[in-house]
Amino acid sequence: MEQARATFDQSAITALRENLLPLSAETTFVDPADTVIRRYLDFYQLPIPRGGLRLRAGVINLQQPEQSLAIASLCWTPKNPVGSVIVVHGYMDHMGLFNHLIEHLLECRLNVICFDLPGHGLSSGQPGFILDYADYVRVLNEVIDISQTMFDLPLQAIGQSMGGAILLKHLINFDQQEHYPFTRLNLLAPLLRPRGWGLNRLLYRFVRLFRDSSKRVFRPSSFDVEFLDFVKHGDPFQPRSVPMAWVAALDQWIREFSDFRAGHQLACTQVNLVQGSGDKTLDWQDNLAQFKGQLPELQVQIIAGANHHLVNEIEPLRQEIFAALTL
Repeated sequence: MEQARATFDQSAITALRENLLPLSAETTFVDPADTVIRRYLDFYQLPIPRGGLRLRAGVINLQQPEQSLAIASLCWTPKNPVGSVIVVHGYMDHMGLFNHLIEHLLECRLNVICFDLPGHGLSSGQPGFILDYADYVRVLNEVIDISQTMFDLPLQAIGQSMGGAILLKHLINFDQQEHYPFTRLNLLAPLLRPRGWGLNRLLYRFVRLFRDSSKRVFRPSSFDVEFLDFVKHGDPFQPRSVPMAWVAALDQWIREFSDFRAGHQLACTQVNLVQGSGDKTLDWQDNLAQFKGQLPELQVQIIAGANHHLVNEIEPLRQEIFAALTL
């Protein structure tokens, strides 16, 4: 978050949401002079279409069991791409916070497909609310389908924190009779048990009897203090409470992965896990032992001193993190 930011308020958010058309291979590319999308890109310091770099912006409309959703997506296309990558953000994140990673992937000549999960960023849905991670996986499948219609190139995926958990759930539940869409996965500090989960789980079971949400605590997930300050004080998409339903969905995911036993070879064996040794959000050592036990082909790279939000670490650590990606 090095540069001075533009302004981006609720009226700009509303205008942008109303301006987004359905996303498809026929969706026109963004005009750099479009002030509605440009305010968003400038505010989050996302790549501006220029020269050989093009951008599609739109929504994916889908029907969930309880509601219809509009999933906002941005798709960058560099000159002469060699592949494509879907980026899956973490809980309380959104694609606007992934500027560093997006720039890196574009430098690697990859089409970059980003989207906001339900209840996050520009997408519709109750903030931070989900009943089951399977709902996130259904959204991911829609993004995969549209990405494959837009780009006829090898497809991979990167997931930060909860995004990594979503990619893992998609992998372990994948129907072996179908063609797995990703050539490889990069999981950045994938979410399993948070630190202090045993006590927090007990507190959750008590609190849910009296309320349907709890006050959000902004924890130091990165050593980039400017990023932390922006998330807490400057980002208009940050919820101030955590729905109890999401905590229940996390508990369900933890139990699902603990019960998982690979009875056959997984659809993707190129799974690269990048973890910071200074992670203050996850019980990462125990999680890592479980990941290794359940996924014997897993590649693991430890970044000494790095905290949890790896895509927004301080620059020296971020360089190590991006170098650890298998692209």
